[in-house]
Amino acid sequence: MNLLGKILTGLIAIAAIMLLIVSLMVYATHKNWKTEADNLKQQLAEQTNENQRLTSKKDALESQLQAEVEAAQQDVRKLESERVQLIGQNRTIQEQLDTLLQQQRQNVAAVASTQANNEVLTKEVADLRVALSENQQKRDEAFKATVEATDKLHQSEGKLNSLVERNQQLTVELATKTSLLREKGIDPSATPGEIVPQVRGIVSRSRRNASGQMIEITIGADDGLRKGHTIEIYRGDRYLGRAEVITTEPDRAVARVIRKFQQGPIQERDNVATKLRVG
Repeated sequence: MNLLGKILTGLIAIAAIMLLIVSLMVYATHKNWKTEADNLKQQLAEQTNENQRLTSKKDALESQLQAEVEAAQQDVRKLESERVQLIGQNRTIQEQLDTLLQQQRQNVAAVASTQANNEVLTKEVADLRVALSENQQKRDEAFKATVEATDKLHQSEGKLNSLVERNQQLTVELATKTSLLREKGIDPSATPGEIVPQVRGIVSRSRRNASGQMIEITIGADDGLRKGHTIEIYRGDRYLGRAEVITTEPDRAVARVIRKFQQGPIQERDNVATKLRVG
């Protein structure tokens, strides 16, 4: 094969390849127009159905809107009728209100007149009440004074009778007690502070301080002993001295030994006895 043959063979091979490529491209871009047409018909039917559905819905909404408009118009007509009635009622009420206001003004004037008359009557009644109260008070005071005077008179008579009777009783008691005091050797004219009960006891404790010797004895206020009473101190037949009571308790007392009467040492367990205070 010569060069020209080789060139032609190469060109044929290239042409074959180009045709193959063109065939592939044509096949890739080829469409099935029948299938596409069927799809478009189906979409058209669907859109037609949707249009019919929307049209039906639109008609229903228009019918509903028309019904609502008619109902609203009826409500408006009803409200207008009610408005007219209310205007009439309002006019009637206004007339009644004017009448009531006129009556109120007349009533206020009548009340003012009545109130003025009541004030005059009230003042007169108050004056009469004051006068009546004063008269009643004077009458009550006079009656109270009479009752009090009568009660005081009766009380005075009762007290006088009681005092006379009590005086007689006291006179008898005084005579009896005076007789008993004289029998006991006690002067009836002596004051209570000068009378010392006749009791005996012992010295339970003895101590000394700056003021002298202090003793505690076993007789006290329950035995009739009082502050200022004196006691005599002795041991057996021996007289030891005298002491003055300075404090008392129910069952004991504290006394200070009087130095000028002391005639011996005073100890615990010494005897003590009371007697009339002689100075």
